[in-house]
Amino acid sequence: MKKLLSISSSKICLVCGISILITLASFWHLRINQAHLDRINSLNQGISTCFTRISQTFTALMIKDIRSPYLNRSFMALSDECLNETIKGINPFKKEVGKGYYTLNQLISEVNWFHETVLKIHAPMIANQTVHQSMTPLTDRFGKMENFKVDLMDEIEVAAFKLKKLQRNDEYLIGLGLIFFVLTLGLLSLQDHSRIQVQKKIEENAANLLRSGKQGAGAVVDQLIDNALMSQNLQITAQVFRDYHGDLLETVASKQKSYRKNEKIQITQVEKETAPEAIELGFKTSIKEVLVSIQNSQPRDLIVASDVRDVALNISYEILEQILSSAINQLVPRRVGSKKIIISNQIHSDKSIVNVFLGDSIFTASELNYAQDEIAEKHEGIDINLIILKEIINESGIPWHLENKIDRNGNLVGANIKFTIKRAIREKSKLIAITKGKKRDLARDLMN
Repeated sequence: MKKLLSISSSKICLVCGISILITLASFWHLRINQAHLDRINSLNQGISTCFTRISQTFTALMIKDIRSPYLNRSFMALSDECLNETIKGINPFKKEVGKGYYTLNQLISEVNWFHETVLKIHAPMIANQTVHQSMTPLTDRFGKMENFKVDLMDEIEVAAFKLKKLQRNDEYLIGLGLIFFVLTLGLLSLQDHSRIQVQKKIEENAANLLRSGKQGAGAVVDQLIDNALMSQNLQITAQVFRDYHGDLLETVASKQKSYRKNEKIQITQVEKETAPEAIELGFKTSIKEVLVSIQNSQPRDLIVASDVRDVALNISYEILEQILSSAINQLVPRRVGSKKIIISNQIHSDKSIVNVFLGDSIFTASELNYAQDEIAEKHEGIDINLIILKEIINESGIPWHLENKIDRNGNLVGANIKFTIKRAIREKSKLIAITKGKKRDLARDLMN
């Protein structure tokens, strides 16, 4: 027990905090797994419902109940929609379900074939015509679908079992965290109780010393402090106090005289100035202000500012507005339907890259060559807005680039105009530190 009480309070508080974090994290993970388990159980019930509808259609065809509502095209379409909604619901849980996701896709493919075959067989039956198509392939496919359904249910059960296992682990961690939390609180309470008892005893001794009527109680105060330190297991500190206290009593009188002298308090001001640097003066144009101005002058459904972070650019407001407006006007005739022009930017330490993008659109080879060639003078087949844009760019000296965006599969996704603009340079501020204190202390601090 003494060893437990001798553990530092900081270590106990650290263990207490860790136990709380473990408990909260485990509880949060438990709730997430429970939500996944509930969703998987719902998917399981949905698959059973969808396959029950398919079985009803198969049974009605086998008994040749040609007037059965289960053979209606609308009923089978709802069955297909049921499975499609099921796979949409299972999409967020591909990892949990595992192979079940691909099994469900195979089942949907087989069900589509099954419904198409049923419609081909059912149509002659309604017209009282002889059905020449054999039922054997249909029966075999239905058996195959049943196997897919059984495999899917098994794989869903395996996923549910894994989630339940994770939940049990979370419950164990919650219990373990709570146990450690209670134990650390109990240990802190014991330490506090023991500390209070020791303090009470020391206070009682001090009170008895005062009530004893000794006029020289102040002379034995060193014994009282020594006992207090020893009661807290501070043996080394008590020995240092005893050695130091004797010398302190002899010198305290002379030091009091020196402390009573006028002491000067000095305030030193330390100014750290940055080395003289040539600060380049430039523009500080806000890109968001320019975009707001452009959006106000354009139709509402034309421009989308996607993740545009505001930054001060070293370019005049008018030139930046002209550049972006010309880029937008150049892309407007290329719009397909209600496609919007997307403006975005990436911020670097000394520059910002601004992109103007339009999906489902491409630049022609002549336009790309015209933009890349610095001295191109042939304007045949080139849009007037692109010509104006290039002239503004040449005057401002801003790097730019025309490109046709492609995705990972190499498919063209849209046309993009990229501008690289320098950021505005910030001025460095001067730092001033003020230190207040006695002359002796300030001198020692400056030496350090």
